[in-house]
This record gives sequence, C-alpha cells and structure tokens, in this order.
Amino acid sequence: MAYTEVTRVEIIEVIRQWQAGRRIRGIVRSTGIARNTVRKYLLAAQSCGLAREGPPPDEAQIITLVQLGRAGPRDAAVPTDRLLEPWADQIHHWLKEDKAELTRVQELLAQRQCLVPYRSLGRYVARKGWFGKRRATVRMEDTEAGQMAEVDFGRLGLIWDPETGRKRLAWGMLTVMGYSRHSFLWVVFRQQLPDVIEGLEKTWAFFGGLPRYLVLDNFPAAVVGPDALNPRLTRGFLEYAGHRGFIADPARPGHGRDKPKVESGVPYARGRFYKGGQFIGLEDMRDQARRWCLETAGMRVHGTTRRLPLVVFQDEEQSRLLPFDGEPYDVPEWRDVVVHQDHHVYYRYAIYSAPDITCPPGTKLEVRGDRKLVQLYRNGKLVKVHPRQPRGGRSTDPDDYPRELSLYTLRSPDRLRKLSADLGPSVGEFADKLLGGPLPWYKMRQAFKLLRLGEKYNPLRLNSACQKALSVDLIDVRRLERILVEALEQEALATASASTTAVLPGRFALPGGAFALHEAHPEPGARPQETALNETRGGTL
Repeated sequence: MAYTEVTRVEIIEVIRQWQAGRRIRGIVRSTGIARNTVRKYLLAAQSCGLAREGPPPDEAQIITLVQLGRAGPRDAAVPTDRLLEPWADQIHHWLKEDKAELTRVQELLAQRQCLVPYRSLGRYVARKGWFGKRRATVRMEDTEAGQMAEVDFGRLGLIWDPETGRKRLAWGMLTVMGYSRHSFLWVVFRQQLPDVIEGLEKTWAFFGGLPRYLVLDNFPAAVVGPDALNPRLTRGFLEYAGHRGFIADPARPGHGRDKPKVESGVPYARGRFYKGGQFIGLEDMRDQARRWCLETAGMRVHGTTRRLPLVVFQDEEQSRLLPFDGEPYDVPEWRDVVVHQDHHVYYRYAIYSAPDITCPPGTKLEVRGDRKLVQLYRNGKLVKVHPRQPRGGRSTDPDDYPRELSLYTLRSPDRLRKLSADLGPSVGEFADKLLGGPLPWYKMRQAFKLLRLGEKYNPLRLNSACQKALSVDLIDVRRLERILVEALEQEALATASASTTAVLPGRFALPGGAFALHEAHPEPGARPQETALNETRGGTL
C-alpha cells in the first residue's frame, strides 16, 4: 500500500475538530484521512500534553506531531520500487558507468517496457543513494537576450574514424545562449585553435548571429595560462574575437559555477545524445548533433525557465544578436621564433629570411602565419612579409643578408661585374675578362676575391693594379693580389699622373715575343707570361 503523507495543515485540523468535540468517525469523514491515522495522531497529541478541553497546540507540539507523521516513509513500501527493483543493477550501471542523465535512463527503461514517472524514478534513485553528495549553490541572475553565451568542451566517447581506420575520442564543444538556453553541439577530435575557431564559425552560422560576451573554459587553444584574476588569451583567439566583435571572458580555473548553463549542459548532451547512439563517422555525428539540438534539446521544457529553448530563442533572442557575415575566417597561427645563424627563421616546416639590419641572428621574433602570408614582428613592429611556403619550402630575400654575404647567395656573374665596375673602370674591365669565358661560374670565387681586395685595399690602388695587370693581359686574381702586396701598382699611378704628351715606355711594355707559348729555356713550372715578366723585371712577382 502506498504511503500518504499528512500535511501540517491537516494535522492541525484534526486536533481542532477533536478539541471541538467531534468523534473520530466525523473527523475521518470531513478530512478524508484514514481512521487509523487519525487515531495515531490523537494518541500522539495526548502524549504531548494536549487535552480535548485544553488550549490549542503550540508550535513545539505541532512540530512534534508533523515529525511523527514523517518518521516512517523511508521504510514504507512504494509501488515504483517493485517496478524498478528488477532493473536496479542496469540503472546503477547507466548512472555510474555510462554517466547517463536520469532523463536518458527513463527513456532507456521505456524502450524496455518499464514505464515510470520521472519524479518517481528520481525518488527511487535518491533512496538508493546513487545521486551522490550535492553541494549548495545559488542561482545567477539571467542576462539580457543576446548578451551572453557560454562554451565548454566535454568528453563524449569513442567513435569510428574512417580516415584513420580506428576509434578516436570525440569531444563535444557545446555553446549555450544565456537567455534562451538554446544550444549547439559541435563534435571534434582535437581542441587546437583551428578546430575551435571552425566550431565557433559553425555555431554562429547555426544561431544566425553572435553574442556580445562569450564565457569560455580554460582550454589551451584560447587561454595561455589559467589565472583567476588576470586571464590571458592566446594571440590567435584574441585576434579572432576582435575580428568577430565579441568579448571573450574566461571562467576561473576549477570554478564550473562561473558558467553553470553550459556546465550542466555538457553532461546532458553526453547522456541524451551520445549514450545509446550509433554513429558511422565524425560527419554523421555532427549531422545528428545538429538535428538533436533542434528537435530534442531545443524543444524540451527547460528545467529552469520552464519554456522551450528554441521557441524563446527565435521569438526573443535571435534578433538581438550581433550580425554574422558568414565570410570564412582565415585562421592565423602565432609562434615565437629565434633568428638562426643563417639569417632565417623556421615556421611550420618551412624557412623564411629575416632582415639582418633589424633582426640579426639570435633575435626573438613573433611570427603570424595564415593561408597566404607569413609576417615577422619584432616588439610589435612588422619587419618582414613572405608568401606562405609549403612544407620544406623556402622564401629568401637576398637583401636580408649582410652585404658581404648577399653576393654569395645570389651567385650572379652580372652582379659581380656591376659591383666590380663601381670600384673603377679598370676593375670592371678586369672582371669582364675574368668572367667572360664560357663558364663564368667557374671564376666566381676569383670574382669574390677581387671584391674583397677592394675592401682590404682602397679602390684606387685596386684600379691601378688592375690597369697594370691588363696591360700585360694577366687575368689572375692571385697575382693581382701580389701586385698590391708589393705596391707595384704605384708605377701605374705615376704613369697615369705623367703628361699624356710624352709617351714613355712602360715597365711592362714587353716585346711580342715575350708572350710566346714556347720558349727556348723556360723555368720549370713557370707560365709563359710569368717567364716574360721575370726576364723583364729580373725577379718574380
């Protein structure tokens, strides 16, 4: 037999009619309380000092009688117990092992032809002690329509991934509008910044707009270091929030009550959507999640507002959201890098040059990369922009190297000729003859040496030395250096400063036979030109 609780008002009424002189039969007829129950309360009233002709009961006596009426319902037999007891182990497994919501348990029982009211099921679970200890809390004041939304990640479970051929852990990114409680669930395999931004873009498209504030959990893609007082967002997420126009407000670490609407929604989504569902892949799960948000979560009577979230959202909140243009967002990625000794930085498996003037090796830079560009920043100032390169690619600007190294990177004979001509006309002519053969790259090392001679000695001396070497057709940079070391180019300078009217025989004015390829008695290992010079000078270079 079911236990019927007698209320405080009914107990006072029984005592009042008894003191008014009515018999037990009349009290039973007027109150509808069972005869034995009326008799029990009257006996208890007399034991508390009440009399038929005495004063009405005081507060202490009423409390005693009320507690007497509630002393035995825990041990009383309940019809629901007989229905649910055969399913006790299964219910405990659903609640403890599968973490299913009580509403989901009710649905699973109904599928097995066990129909019980939700509140009766809740009382049964509470009597079993399966709810666990609950902490006290307070209700937050509701925000204005379109003002705020909460987002959180929750673990759903393993699903099959056709791309990898194995099961992977699926995470649900749940966003709940603060006013209407309308929600959107997006399923991901990872929680990196591109995945988070992709989920938020799908969320704004689902809602048709954005809230002004977004309360979010401290996941690494959005929050650098969780801090209760001074939370700091990642550069990529902060840039995205500024692009879309909402303000991100991270909750305090370990304080789920800072975002209570989504905090309770995550286990609800896991229990009502994932548990007992069948999915053939990530895309199928996302499609089912979207329908679930519209048909199940959106059309349920919310436990707090007692209204349908989807209806409230469409009638009162959607029109007050910030506009969403739907343009795809190019997700940026920020990295902290160091300029290496080769004047390059490494970003996403590719290398990019950094200007040596402002960013010498060892300089710390910030890199922002998107689909098209890679930008280098130093102390917040943009110092270089490169086109985005694929894996293993390279983008090098020769002007980023120091001047003494840029020549080696270009390896251009024409540029070497131009730089040599800047040192003097004779130097330019010498370089033209040096690099004028069919294989100019074979002589590029000597061309580099020629330019270094201009740095070591002044260009005027080098130009005179080249003039002296050209007069005897000596196109050899090593011997040109010996001319400079021994200061033999001074004769050319003296000749250039002399009067052009008097034609004086030069020291290097040799007869044509001196350059003959076959001589009578050449020195062992000596070249024809060198032999002629030795005979003329009486020495060696």
